[in-house]
Amino acid sequence: MLWHTDPGVRRAAALALAGGDRETAHAPAYGHFPGILLRLLAREEIPECPRARYEAVSNALRTLLTQNTVEIRAMSNMHYSFLSSALYLALLSTCRDGIEAVRRLRLSAAHVELCDLLWNLTLASRTRRLNRTDVDALVQMVGRALAALPASEIPGFWAELRHRVPARRRAVLPAVAHFTDRGAVPYLIDVLPDQPPDITEPIIHCLGRLGDPRALSALAPMLSHRNRQIRKQAQSAITAIERAIGSQSRTLLRPAIGADRVESGQLLRSLPVESPTDPPDQLLRVHGATDLEV
Repeated sequence: MLWHTDPGVRRAAALALAGGDRETAHAPAYGHFPGILLRLLAREEIPECPRARYEAVSNALRTLLTQNTVEIRAMSNMHYSFLSSALYLALLSTCRDGIEAVRRLRLSAAHVELCDLLWNLTLASRTRRLNRTDVDALVQMVGRALAALPASEIPGFWAELRHRVPARRRAVLPAVAHFTDRGAVPYLIDVLPDQPPDITEPIIHCLGRLGDPRALSALAPMLSHRNRQIRKQAQSAITAIERAIGSQSRTLLRPAIGADRVESGQLLRSLPVESPTDPPDQLLRVHGATDLEV
């Protein structure tokens, strides 16, 4: 639909990338996301196959994010005026829609541009030319977009968390709070060592929230960390993981609904052999018990 002959259809398709659902159309009050995206797509020939169209949209969104990053850097050096205020609203709205489109399409290739945007938002917030609330909202949006991508497909993000400059690590750190996929656990474990306390704590908290037992071996040394808060956070994370393991094990074998009204021989049927050596109610036994407890 982004290459439809009807301009209205093309614009509606571009807006659908950034938001809306089957009930509500996304119509931002400010911003030029649809126009910019469609102009970027019009530079090239219409792709023939779905994969080529996906690549074209991916490249256009990456170009848009790069352009927004440059403009945010320039905006942080502008003095206030009515013109700059209009540009400010349009830029932030366009940037917001671009980030949401990347998140909704799961464009892993754009993670490098997202990391660069986070770094420049950090720099821009120091100048106090941009509203701190607006910057924080964009940072959280970028964090959600990064966390929505498969952990194995964002190597640039993990490299930023190991950057030799701590400020670069802190810039991408907000994304850690939004991870919900346990596939990120091995990467979080890998970047955990040799971090300053303000970076270590969010990573430990994320590991505890994900509840993956693979993190226990990495969290155990943190119990003897010289920082008291790190020790406390590590203990809380270990407790949360152990609690998650316990809750999973309790749900592995649950009694059937109405089991108190069903004979044990019907709950566990015998194997399809002519002469089973044990009666059905003896196939599942508890050590030290003579009868099956249902």
